[in-house]
Order: sequence, then structure tokens, then C-alpha cells
Amino acid sequence: MPKDGIVTLDNGIYKIWFARNYRASLPNTLLLDNSLATMGAGFPSAIAARLVYPDKKIVAVCGDGGFLMNSQELETAVRRKLDLVVIVLNDASYGMIKWKQEQMGLDVQGLDFTNPDFVLYAQSYGAHGYRITEAAQFFECLKQCLEKPGVHLIDLPIAYKENSKVLIREIEKITCTL
Repeated sequence: MPKDGIVTLDNGIYKIWFARNYRASLPNTLLLDNSLATMGAGFPSAIAARLVYPDKKIVAVCGDGGFLMNSQELETAVRRKLDLVVIVLNDASYGMIKWKQEQMGLDVQGLDFTNPDFVLYAQSYGAHGYRITEAAQFFECLKQCLEKPGVHLIDLPIAYKENSKVLIREIEKITCTL
């Protein structure tokens, strides 16, 4: 992202990763809420940021569950001829809820779902759709989307297998040694 580019986040486990690892260069260039309760806010936040800042690069990062709560706003973004990128982190589940329940030893039920084909879904609204099949494709795809006008949706498959290792076990090691 350019220094003044804006990233908006929906809610999910990836928000923790972004909060810890994304280096924002300027104030108000990483927009996220202060709790884990507003699924569906990432994409509408990107639309609002685009309307307020028409010359900045805007990227929304959304989990598939959160994106589907407001995905119909693709029509609004296309109709308004907005330039923005939506990255849909696709794990076909409510990943954070599932992960938390597994960590608590709870019986996980009803958190997996079948997604639409996000590329075709984006195209059905007149947006551009892309599917990443190898990690090496992502940055080039994002770069191209940021340079082209229009609404671009990137379907990015994701696995959360590192969450427990990094967010629980490694933190426990650090806090036990303090």
C-alpha cells in the first residue's frame, strides 16, 4: 500500500494479525473497530473511505462470513464507479468463532458453510473478480488491482493453522519467562 493508502478491516482472527503486523505510515490509514463484534463493517467502511478520500488507494480486508453480510454493496460500489479493492479471506467458515470454540474445548457446530464462487459473484455485479491459487500470485494481483479503475474482489483462500501456535503457545512461552 502507498503510505497514504487506507486499509479497512472487518472482524475475524486476521484482524489480530493486522493489528500486530501491519505498519501504518500515517494516522487513519488502518481502520478497524475496537472490539470483535461488528462483522460486516469492513466493506462498507471501504466504500465510506473511498467517498471521503477519492484520490487514495483503498483496500477492504474481509473474512468470507463478514463480507457476505454486506456483499450486496458491490452493486453500490460499481454503480457509483468507485475504485477499490476487496480482499475476501476465504476459509468457508466463521473462522474466529470456530477457532475460539476449539480452544475452549467446546463442540463446534454450524460454523462451516458453502460460499458462492466469489469471482463469479463479483462479476455478476460488474466488478472484477480474481482467485488466488498460489501465495506468490497475491502481491502482483493486489498491485494490478490498485492500479486499475473499478471495483476488484480478490478471493484469497486462507488456513488458520498457525493461530494456536502464534497466538497462544508462543505468547504463553513469553509470559511464563517474564
